[in-house]
Amino acid sequence: MILGIVRPRGARLVAGLTVGILAGVLSVSAAGSAHAAVTGQVRVDQVGFLPGETKQAYLMTTGTASGVTFAVINSAGSTVLSGNVGSASRGSWNTNYPDVYPIDFSSLTAAGTYHIQVSGGVSASSPSFTVQSASSLYGGLVSDGVSFFQTQRDGPNVIPGPLNRQPSHLNDASASVYAHPHFASGGSDTITDANLTKIGGPVDVSGGWFDAGDYLKFTMTTAYADSLLFAAQRALGSAAPTSLAAEAHFGVSWLNKMWNQSTKTLYMQVGIGSGNSAGTFLGDHDLWRLPEADDSDTSSADRFAAAHRPVFEAASPGTKISPNLAGRVAAAFALAAQVDATSNPTQAAAEYQAAISVYAQANTTSPPSTLVTTLPNSYYTDSSWHEDMEFGAAEIALAAQALGHDPSTYLSQAATWASQYIASDTGDTFNLYDPSALAHADLIQAMDNAGDPAGLAVTRTELVNDLKRQLTGAATVAASDIFHAGGDYTNFDVDSHTFGLVATEALYQKVSGDTSFASFATQQRNWLLGANAWGTSFMVGEGTTFPHCMQSQMANLAGSTNGSAPIDIGAVVNGPNGASNFSGGLGGYQSGMVACPPGGSNPFKAFDGHNSRWVDDVRSWQTDEPALDMTGTAVLGAALQQSLSGSSSPNDFSLSLSPNSGTVTAGQSATSTVSTAVTAGSAESVTLSAAGLPSGATASFGTSPVTSGGGSALTIATTSSTPAGTYRVTVTGTASSGSHTATYTLTVASGSGGCTAAQLLGNPGFENGATNTAPWVQSSTLGFDPVTAASTAEPAHSGGFVAWFNGNGSADTDTEAQTVTIPVGCTTATLSLWLHIDTTENTTTATPDTFKVQLLNSAGTVLTTLATFSNLSHNTGYTQHSYNVSSYIGQTVTLKFTGTETDTNGGTTNFVLDDTALNVN
Repeated sequence: MILGIVRPRGARLVAGLTVGILAGVLSVSAAGSAHAAVTGQVRVDQVGFLPGETKQAYLMTTGTASGVTFAVINSAGSTVLSGNVGSASRGSWNTNYPDVYPIDFSSLTAAGTYHIQVSGGVSASSPSFTVQSASSLYGGLVSDGVSFFQTQRDGPNVIPGPLNRQPSHLNDASASVYAHPHFASGGSDTITDANLTKIGGPVDVSGGWFDAGDYLKFTMTTAYADSLLFAAQRALGSAAPTSLAAEAHFGVSWLNKMWNQSTKTLYMQVGIGSGNSAGTFLGDHDLWRLPEADDSDTSSADRFAAAHRPVFEAASPGTKISPNLAGRVAAAFALAAQVDATSNPTQAAAEYQAAISVYAQANTTSPPSTLVTTLPNSYYTDSSWHEDMEFGAAEIALAAQALGHDPSTYLSQAATWASQYIASDTGDTFNLYDPSALAHADLIQAMDNAGDPAGLAVTRTELVNDLKRQLTGAATVAASDIFHAGGDYTNFDVDSHTFGLVATEALYQKVSGDTSFASFATQQRNWLLGANAWGTSFMVGEGTTFPHCMQSQMANLAGSTNGSAPIDIGAVVNGPNGASNFSGGLGGYQSGMVACPPGGSNPFKAFDGHNSRWVDDVRSWQTDEPALDMTGTAVLGAALQQSLSGSSSPNDFSLSLSPNSGTVTAGQSATSTVSTAVTAGSAESVTLSAAGLPSGATASFGTSPVTSGGGSALTIATTSSTPAGTYRVTVTGTASSGSHTATYTLTVASGSGGCTAAQLLGNPGFENGATNTAPWVQSSTLGFDPVTAASTAEPAHSGGFVAWFNGNGSADTDTEAQTVTIPVGCTTATLSLWLHIDTTENTTTATPDTFKVQLLNSAGTVLTTLATFSNLSHNTGYTQHSYNVSSYIGQTVTLKFTGTETDTNGGTTNFVLDDTALNVN
């Protein structure tokens, strides 16, 4: 995202490339004096392990070590397992750590929270980790990955979440279409044209997801990522979190805007990365800001970067489309149809029609020599398309089977594309540029459903063998790698490729029954989540060490960068990269960037090795930028592994927290309710514990153990010495069937802060008008949004505008909501509002029409209902109502007004709101 730098995300691997990273490693001695004490670092998967799987950690040492022992210690401080650290080093990582020894603790099977302590010549301790069930371990990764997609939302329907997202780019609802610009030679993203040429519009391209740490929206990456979310939902079935289904459908609703079925036009992109060489207009990457600032940016130079973002076509209306794009967009629509076939057949039919129509536009007879991806193409360079068309056809065949249509045409075509892929395009593994693993597995399923028809261009065995090929090459590399990494950490997108290997193993195991790569998949998950040279998880919020300084504008600007900033939970970053990609250094900070880490320090430098580097720095686009495709692959990999594993016990339970976050001043206490539920079998005794507390803080439970189905009060008490910051407190419930965890995000503010008396609500009297209601977000099931000009019938309390709920004589629900942070350090917070209610309802007892005043948390859960008015509350003129909300000081809450009219008593009710205020002092 640094000005003038093109990020070469087009890292399509070729067969055998990863082997090169292990060649030529020299044997080196320990740094320093021959008599210096040997020290070490323990690297382990910081999220955890399944009870029955192979468990390995790694001891990195500054010199040769022998006679080293290890102990596995539980949360109570007791040693539950001990043994000898492997005596043979797996190899030299770098001059600082010339030896790496394996620690095998596979015999640890009991659920719980643990850490590893080594002693006897080397003393070191690992981060904590858990042993837990598949639904807990993988389910947490799925849910957190979906949280990242929620953060990436654009448009009016954002979810505030941990970064306090606000509606953004509302102007995208009426965007202009422009001709493709020309770019400078050499793969530059600088435009050489003096201006952009408008060719159409307006079109509604609002909504969707930001692609990465910037605010561009790409059809290519959205279609791939959305396919993964739907595939994950399909794999989990009833075990899928509700947020997964909602987010997958959010993605496909935007794709539906990008595909105009009547004109056969596929739009490929919203926004441009860089501006032109003349400097007369800028691009997205030339600015560093929060996305909600763009619509009101009046700078002429920013017109295409912010306020009036251009839209580009993949091909002229009605003409054939580059087959890589057509295939994967068709796959996304078809996967949506499969998921919706039973629950919403009408919607599924529309999704199926979109899939087959965009698939039919694929240019497979004379595809462009440079496949269409993005503008510029160098952002995402794709070199093959047969697997994309196989993907589209295989998913359409499955959708046809789910909806009762004849799949034979698409089965035949999918087999043809698969055969051509196997013959000419193999070499990569599952990632953004090669979805063949999922395409193969789903084609096999479609063939099985059809009774394995004869005459197809590819056989089931050939497809299974190609899945095995992808695993075998990476497993060979992993067997020789010091940390059992199967991906190429000297190239781009190693995290995406590695999560892709986790997904591929599950796909292969499902269609073949072969479990021989299961341990390999565990090793890849371990590497991703902390069992690597740098000792970091590459998925934000997972484990104790993870990226805090991503190259993401929203994450960077969400708060301070000393560890107390809100974190973009679930984001997967690019990962370690080749040293040559850092030859020019990290460069300076772009205007508006918050330096992260402060001072530009790099605590991971000592662990760089094997020609690979990891840098957690906002400037490090090489390693530290998140993206849809990387996180989407993590979600699918976790979901597929979860679907394979199941529970080893006939009993199981779930664990949740409400609220799941809170802010306190040092010395105060935060409270939450721990809820459990029986999800399988019978109720059992669940022991509760908490880990990850800051210094000086303690956690206590009202009841522990609890019987599953019951709850307990959690109190986290801080002291005046507890350091300010944001902490992920992991609450674990342990039973005989296994363990489950839930996370409480605790923000501790310094006790020295004060409070400036203020009114916190924006646009409190709605005087910005009906077309500019920000920061209010409104909705109406009848399409009559509440904010409107006052009238003689419904005058304002003051000014010229009101929020008028209901009064339509028809069933209707209207909402008005605003998210606000109540500052730490204040002693009182008071919400007030003026409300006028009139009604023609013919009843003195029933309440068919209601108006609620509520506070919600970042997850959309109602924290409190401050008041409920009804048609029986009618009055003449306005009445002021006030509520003490001081208990929410230090929290970010959403104030929501909801008017509901049921049209059941022969009348109607008008709820008219004006002059709101949230005063603190």
